[in-house]
Amino acid sequence: MSAPAAEKILHVVAAIIERRGAILLAQRGRGQDQAGLWEFPGGKVEAGESQPQALQRELDEELGLRCRVSDYVASSTLHLPGKRIHLHAWRVQPEEGEPEAREHAALCWVTPCQAQTYDLAPADRPLLQAYLDLLARFHADA
Repeated sequence: MSAPAAEKILHVVAAIIERRGAILLAQRGRGQDQAGLWEFPGGKVEAGESQPQALQRELDEELGLRCRVSDYVASSTLHLPGKRIHLHAWRVQPEEGEPEAREHAALCWVTPCQAQTYDLAPADRPLLQAYLDLLARFHADA
């Protein structure tokens, strides 16, 4: 009997893009895993890239957006057959340009509280909650 195949581990970054009190959600397109669900834009970290570098590259590719990556928010892990995905969320501020839905079915700006009413991808739900907790702590300290 052979040993089970090694589990593939992927590191993925997610951008919580903030603008005037709203955050950007992106809807996964037809033919993609979890089509129709909403997510924070982002993508895989490539070899030799830092998480902020991967975010800047992915946001340029997916949205045509130049951004400044600021604070780390949280991570979540998704276990799928044969692979484990570590999703890392960061706060991001757009520097120039309007986001374009190049790889998503739709984009929308919502308040962080409104985002809770969207059908988010399972791995993004704990990231939204961590972001809301971070905002609550920030406002409590202010």
